[in-house]
Amino acid sequence: MDIAVAAILATLWMLAVLFFRLNRIWLPYYITGSVGLAFLVIFIGRNTPIEPALQTAVAQGVHLVADLFNIPTDTFEGTPGALLVLVISQDIGWTMLQVTVESSGLLESGVVFGMLMMYPAWSMRRRFSYVLLALALTYVANIVRLLVIVAALHFLGKDSLLVSHTIIGRAVFFLGVILIYWFLLTRPTLGAVRKKLDDELVAS
Repeated sequence: MDIAVAAILATLWMLAVLFFRLNRIWLPYYITGSVGLAFLVIFIGRNTPIEPALQTAVAQGVHLVADLFNIPTDTFEGTPGALLVLVISQDIGWTMLQVTVESSGLLESGVVFGMLMMYPAWSMRRRFSYVLLALALTYVANIVRLLVIVAALHFLGKDSLLVSHTIIGRAVFFLGVILIYWFLLTRPTLGAVRKKLDDELVAS
């Protein structure tokens, strides 16, 4: 997307968010704000060194954790996000995994950033603390997802790549992200709603 077009869209988004907030129209404010902020974070990440740095951090994280389980892996210093996995269930050989935008966690991080930062019922301090925790947990969940793929390649061979990557790995990561959303957003929201209802019942 052209930078000028992105700047125009970002300006229109900010004006819409400001309008909804000033008029206390909370549902459109939250939906517009969180979706727009998520797209903005992802756009910035993809057009700055953030994405390569995240790819490298994910590959290095998987490499370090795999070593704890005695699964031989290696990384390319000159290629961000490239991870070698030693396959031993068949003739010994290396398989290269490339950590792209789909598996770097950037998309999920952008979404959780937008959902938490635009939540109107919390203080800014609470939002920042929850965002930091959510980003850390998303990174860990992504490491677990890729570690499942790496372990499957190592112990089961290259034929396991399709199932481990497309089905099992995604299911593990999806479950992890859902749990993060539940504990950091849904659960506190339900608790606040319940407390408000209880207070109203006591007052009546």
